[in-house]
Formats: sequence, C-alpha cells, structure tokens
Amino acid sequence: MKKTIKILIAAAAILLMIGVVSANNVDTFKAPSGFTASGNDTFVDGQNHNIQIFNYTDELYSELFESDSTFSISKFKDNHFFNKNTDKHYGILEIVEKDGNKYIIDSWTAKNPNESNELKKNLEDFNSANGLSPIST
Repeated sequence: MKKTIKILIAAAAILLMIGVVSANNVDTFKAPSGFTASGNDTFVDGQNHNIQIFNYTDELYSELFESDSTFSISKFKDNHFFNKNTDKHYGILEIVEKDGNKYIIDSWTAKNPNESNELKKNLEDFNSANGLSPIST
C-alpha cells in the first residue's frame, strides 16, 4: 500500500512538472489585431495567416534557419528570414526575446509566397502588440 501511494505521488509530481515545462506560449503573448488564439502556440486570422510561437532551442534553430532538400531559407530584411518548404508552407521567421526567454516566431501561410509583405506586416503587428523587436541571429 505504501509503495502504491509513493508511486501515485511520484506520478502526480511528474505530471505537474510536465505541465510547467509545456506552458502555453499563447498566454505569454498578446494577439495582434484580427488574430485569435488557436491552440497552445498559434494565433490565426481566418484568412489562412498564422503566427506560430516556438520556444528557442539550438536544434530548432538549425531545423528552421538552415536550408536543406525540403526547406529553403533566405534573408528577407530587418532580422527577418523568408522560408518555404515542399509542403507549401511560406513564412517569415524571426527570433525575439521576452522576459529572458528566446522564441522563434513564424508568420506563415499555405497560400503562396507572394504574401511575404503581408506576413511581415503580421509580424510587425505582433511585435507592436507585445513590445518586441527581432534580434539578430
């Protein structure tokens, strides 16, 4: 019986730690005008534009900021990077810092690459709503 109680307490502690580690990024940031929260890490505007928030890691940086056979990246402007992949994902990436934590922000659409200026404006609106500016990589 004592062993079962210890196991239950350990399981509860692990679940609590997992909840803290997987904190909701949408709660950390304000949505820009016209966007609403959709899940734990994405804002959407109903026009197939998305702003997705990732906790920065070196592994994710390598995955998102280095070109390979399915993903290409190029410098856009003002510490923003244009990306596209073979799944028709077109976006503008940036890295921001808030409260001592780094995040990768991806303003993207599945529509077409001709919307890069709109995607950049969405990032600018997001940054304005949150008092952020992209940092250099």
